[in-house]
Amino acid sequence: MHLLPLAPNAGLTATTPIGEGMTVSHSHGNHSIASPADQAQIQPEAWLAIQSPQLNSDVSNTAASFPAHSLVAALRSAALFLGALTGSCVTMAQEPSATASTDVVEVEEVVVSSRTPDLIDQIGVSVSVLDEDTMQSLGYPDLASLLDTQPGVTVTMAGGYGKAAAVRIRGEEGYRTRIVLDGINIADPSSPQVSPRIEHLVSSGLTRVEILRGPQGLLWGADAGGVILMSTTDTVAASGVEGYLEVGSDDFYQGAINGVLSTDQLTASVSLSQLETDGFNAREIDSVDPDRDGYENTTAHGALSWAISDAISLQVAATDISGDNEYDGCYDTATFALIHDCDDEYEQQAWRGALRYASERHTVELSYASSDTERAFFSAGILSYETEGETDTTSLIGAWRLTGNTRLTYGVDHEEQALSDASTDWSRDNTGIYLEAQQRFGLGVVTFGWRHDDNDDFGEFDSWRISGRYDLDGMAEGWALRAAIGTGFRAPSLYEIAYNNGPFAYPPASSAPLLEEESEGWELALIGAVGNLDLELIWFDQEIDNEIIFDLAGYSGYLQTTGTSQSEGLEIIASLPLSERWRIEGNFTSLDATQQNGDDRAYRPDQTGQVSIVWTRNDLRARVTGRYTGEATDPFMTSIDDTFTIDLSAQWDLSDRWALEARVLNVTDHDDQQLPGYYVPGMTAYAGVRVKL
Repeated sequence: MHLLPLAPNAGLTATTPIGEGMTVSHSHGNHSIASPADQAQIQPEAWLAIQSPQLNSDVSNTAASFPAHSLVAALRSAALFLGALTGSCVTMAQEPSATASTDVVEVEEVVVSSRTPDLIDQIGVSVSVLDEDTMQSLGYPDLASLLDTQPGVTVTMAGGYGKAAAVRIRGEEGYRTRIVLDGINIADPSSPQVSPRIEHLVSSGLTRVEILRGPQGLLWGADAGGVILMSTTDTVAASGVEGYLEVGSDDFYQGAINGVLSTDQLTASVSLSQLETDGFNAREIDSVDPDRDGYENTTAHGALSWAISDAISLQVAATDISGDNEYDGCYDTATFALIHDCDDEYEQQAWRGALRYASERHTVELSYASSDTERAFFSAGILSYETEGETDTTSLIGAWRLTGNTRLTYGVDHEEQALSDASTDWSRDNTGIYLEAQQRFGLGVVTFGWRHDDNDDFGEFDSWRISGRYDLDGMAEGWALRAAIGTGFRAPSLYEIAYNNGPFAYPPASSAPLLEEESEGWELALIGAVGNLDLELIWFDQEIDNEIIFDLAGYSGYLQTTGTSQSEGLEIIASLPLSERWRIEGNFTSLDATQQNGDDRAYRPDQTGQVSIVWTRNDLRARVTGRYTGEATDPFMTSIDDTFTIDLSAQWDLSDRWALEARVLNVTDHDDQQLPGYYVPGMTAYAGVRVKL
């Protein structure tokens, strides 16, 4: 069995900004631009699939330069997906029972595209949104499962709750996804390549999640190929307390309490959740007297917004996350024998304070955020390895509406990252300045952004993004075109540098200095409606030059590749109201993700999709969700079969205060593995009660 890439100097071990309240809607007729109001001993195959830069590159891609067979396959699958949604489209368009359009349509407002509020029909990049009602309807307690339902997003998990996981957007590596919670960058600098610890993020306490799928999250960082922006606040929430309790299979327990205090000048919120499960045996190698691999998570969020005056406000947010995970496949600290009594403890404390000034045309915000993470790995109860990571960020961001159709967004971020593993310390600063101009003209809007980064170790770089949207009214009523193109760069992470300078690296990795990666991507979208069917088609392409990968041939460390890796694909998003009670919605992604030599990238399914049938009647709501993951390959080009999972969820409002909830996951009880050698949860059932006071 091959050993994993070890943590730097480890022993033998196996692996918001302006507009934080993101819930405002505007009437569709208002077209003016909105004013800004490990890894040390994780299991080998899982580590490769989830943390290795080479293998964590892309999820499912297929786009502009499809090979002929890929294009045919993508179109065939797309046709089947659309057929399922449009079979009754013409009929439904004529039935009075179908949901009728109104004169005034609410248009959602998002922050993730430009770090300042934008109407979603005024941006030129792809953004999807999970609001609180949708998250509650889906019923998943972990953020990873929620994200896995979204277009262009794939989450790889090595077992059940709390097990190592990676989120990939349009096939890009997990560490190219910026994850932001209440304005705080919560990535862990002590993880391989600054990977976000998605497996420890629960959905309880979240009010909204926005996902920027590409091509570049320019204003969030030159290395942000995608952005996941989470909020625990709701600016329109009324004062009150809500509690939730759920129990289920595998000795699962989840309890949560959320409270909000809202006055004319002050809004405060706090949430506390506890999740525990005894789990199941997660790995095939634990075959002799196998044990269950459990998980515990305690998460607390708190936020405060104080309107000091009509123009000045103060905001504070804080988060504390504690996760304790049991897994298989670590090494005894005395004999170095492979054992399965392994624990991974994770702690993260993060906070942010911001002072904001807002006038009719100008908003400016000064903030400071800090995130501290600690990881500790135990073999048979004995500490084998531990790390600490810290990220401190000082930001100034402003938005100036020069006219009703012109806006400038500007800012500067100074970020300090540090990594320590008790035997070595690494740190680095990066300063980025950015400017974005948005101009609306007639039926169109165009945005141009520029960013300049000065990195302590790798010097200065410029990146840019141009995006736009044009409504086709007069040519094709209700349809619009959207397009974006941009560039980015990623400096080698502290982890990559530390590993190659540590005692476990050797030539060629230890003797080859790492350089920055450079990226370029574009997307083109067509948005509109056919009868009652809302439809969105997006073609995208992303290229990475000089990609940094882990040496899987000689395990010498991190190497720089020559050439270009590519992720290209097609996304389809659709929603169709069948009647006042029934609705069907879903998405499909076809992906072609290739390495520099033309081989498929590992663990990138060629197709992914999700379809939900939603039923609502007065105080009852139910949802059937099917998730499909297509065929993929592992790092050694071994095929991984496709999987299809069906989940059920339902909510019943007994009164204004009391509600019952239930869900059944993996209804067909399939055992198809997402990662070879790692079991998936079988059919599990859960029941819960929710109370509002």
